[in-house]
Order: sequence, then C-alpha cells, then structure tokens
Amino acid sequence: MTYTSDLLENLYNAFDPSQPLPAGDPVYVDCREVRGDGEIQVDLGKEMLLSKRETYHLYGGHRGAG
Repeated sequence: MTYTSDLLENLYNAFDPSQPLPAGDPVYVDCREVRGDGEIQVDLGKEMLLSKRETYHLYGGHRGAG
C-alpha cells in the first residue's frame, strides 16, 4: 500500500458510526444551538399540504441520529 492508501484506510477505520462517543470526548461537537427546536413533522407537513406547487424535501437526519 502507498502512504495515501494507508492514510485513507486508517482514517476510514478510525470512526465507528455504530458506537457513541464516550462522555466528555473532545471530538464531540454540540450542535443544539444551530439545530433549531421546531417540530420537523409539523413544519414539513404544513408545507406539503398547503403548497399549490410540488415540493421536494431531503431529510438527512434527526435528533439522536449522531
């Protein structure tokens, strides 16, 4: 393997999305301030029901998804 492929392999395997970070881990980023506190089902539902045009939505995650 080359340096680049070793680096990429090591980087890829350094993260395990199925395991939560331990409490106090310095790599944790608190996103609550920018996440918002709205009800996504209500907000999207209103837009879909009330719009006279087609709407398209990409919903990529939710609270607690990591």
